[in-house]
Amino acid sequence: MVLLKDFSSNDFFKTLPWLTQALVTFLFIVYFIQITFLFIFGSTWFRSSFALTTEGVAHGKIWEFLTYAFLHDELEPLHLLTNAIAIYFLGNQLEKVLGHFRLALLFVGGAIAGGLGWYFFGGPMHEPGLIGASGVVFSFLLAFAFCLQEIWIRSLTFHYDIQSNRFIFNPTFFLSIQVVVLIFVIFEAICLVFDIPTGSSHTAHLAGAIFGYLYVRLWPIKPLANTKSAS
Repeated sequence: MVLLKDFSSNDFFKTLPWLTQALVTFLFIVYFIQITFLFIFGSTWFRSSFALTTEGVAHGKIWEFLTYAFLHDELEPLHLLTNAIAIYFLGNQLEKVLGHFRLALLFVGGAIAGGLGWYFFGGPMHEPGLIGASGVVFSFLLAFAFCLQEIWIRSLTFHYDIQSNRFIFNPTFFLSIQVVVLIFVIFEAICLVFDIPTGSSHTAHLAGAIFGYLYVRLWPIKPLANTKSAS
């Protein structure tokens, strides 16, 4: 049983907590620095200095286990946008439940776990280096699913009604957010086991997911004012 703060559905779209907003903003600032170095100065120094690589770690650049998460592919802005959007919405709710300090630890821990997962479980055999906040996103996903268990996602279907001459939408079934997140995790595991190329590091994703799950399970949230229980 987890004690949860009772948020209205409209609260999801209210003002973003400051730490989440700062993290997302920083991701875009770093990306701007990256494209400045690449397209104006014609240099990859910034990326190579902070991306996670086996060579960098061998030379003592242990900070790369964290800094890689702030970098994204300069030629694929969608890489940044998908991660930033996920952190934006997931972090918004998690910060309200966990607080600023614990969200910061979740971000840092998810990044480091993802880096360690990539480094020690075959990532360097497939990719020369690691960049991106996807490991953090997966840690946020698992923490989100097991902190906010009362959230359900409605699946909609629609059909065309001849008499009314319009499309009618009908709810067909509900999925627990935990089920949805589990589908993501299973997909990542399948891709890893069968070595399905997707352009992503599945070891980093799964390591981030494991950290996010353990983070909220081993350090559960404390009871808050205006709480309700969910089993």
